[in-house]
Amino acid sequence: MPPSLLPSSPAPSPVAYRLPLSPRVPLVKLDTVIAARGENSHIIEKYVDRGRLCWVFNVSVKLKGIRDLRFWTREISAFASAQRDELAAIHAADVRSVLNEILGDRAEFQPGDICLLLGIRRPTLMRLRAELLATRQQCFPRAGLERFLKRRLLP
Repeated sequence: MPPSLLPSSPAPSPVAYRLPLSPRVPLVKLDTVIAARGENSHIIEKYVDRGRLCWVFNVSVKLKGIRDLRFWTREISAFASAQRDELAAIHAADVRSVLNEILGDRAEFQPGDICLLLGIRRPTLMRLRAELLATRQQCFPRAGLERFLKRRLLP
């Protein structure tokens, strides 16, 4: 009988496999949260619906129906590693300070920057263009992005 390909010792704790998130990426998709947390989408969505994750944005083209969620990386990092003090501070933060961390100090954004920030493709960006207050020069002003994110913040 050939030797087993699986190790005979028990697998390490799931915490050992948690995915570290880069602070340079301010918003992440649901699949990244699943990888960082080690839980399925239904559980993560329950956390959202019950208010355990409060900095979650719906970036779907249509606000009714299927949600396309983006999560604030700082909250997910604290949540995944069970940093209670950090998580409490994050949950107590005001919208303006969170948006400042997400958007940085830029006054306007190019289309590619918006796609990277929101984790969307160009066709989706074109469908969201009016809501993001795009200018004729293809730039997106910070004010439009702030308004979009405030509107898309889940209650």
